[in-house]
Amino acid sequence: MKLLVQSDDYGITRAVSLGCIHGIKNGVVRNTGMFANMPWIEECVEWIRPYLDQIAFGIDLNASTGPSILGHDRLPTLTHEDGTFLGSRENRALDTDENNHDHLADHKDELYAEFKAQIERYIELIGHKPDYIHNHAYGTKTTDEVTRSLAKEYDILCSVELMDRPEVRQGGMGWYVMGGPEAQLGEDPTGFITSDQGGILNCEYGYVISHCGYCDAELFALTSFTTCRAKDLECMTSEKIKNWIRDNNIELISFNDLPEEWKKH
Repeated sequence: MKLLVQSDDYGITRAVSLGCIHGIKNGVVRNTGMFANMPWIEECVEWIRPYLDQIAFGIDLNASTGPSILGHDRLPTLTHEDGTFLGSRENRALDTDENNHDHLADHKDELYAEFKAQIERYIELIGHKPDYIHNHAYGTKTTDEVTRSLAKEYDILCSVELMDRPEVRQGGMGWYVMGGPEAQLGEDPTGFITSDQGGILNCEYGYVISHCGYCDAELFALTSFTTCRAKDLECMTSEKIKNWIRDNNIELISFNDLPEEWKKH
């Protein structure tokens, strides 16, 4: 079995970025995606540049965390007046029966423009297209539709397309708990994965999405997904997860190792 281990949110903060790199250097992470909209992303890119030949470095298209690239004037329905995105909780609060459970459907043009700007920012910093495209948080039919459209436009494989394939099993993220930082410290991603609660061992391709990272003040200001990142990093660098991979004859791969025909639109 071939296994994609992905750690999302590279660049959301400096501490998370350093944790992702630790997961690459000392663990099983082979895929991570950039938050191109964050103010410190240039610094974070320089940190990961020495490892780009070892991983697939993609982009996490983001419309719910931090500052937008295009600003409030261009994105009046997606952002606050200061240009920061509405958060996931704010977006969910707007999803009501009156607007068909997907208020972002009315803002497709704004999503397309911002997501395209994020891809272009990635290209500016890295020098080539992202190795893959992934949606960050608050996924809806509209964000998926825009992502698929941009993946076709740029000829890049995106994770929502990957999960459409019958050969691929996404192992779920059932170890995450609802609650604050203390509750998150009780999570057990290692036990979840090594007991195969996601049912990936009998598939040709397994896909595990994690959120490795260290924590800093910026992270607590941006998201409720905080100490779970330390638990994910502990898992993805543990001897137990490495032994499980070895004992089950699992081959770690990146998006770059997937069949070429999967990348065609």
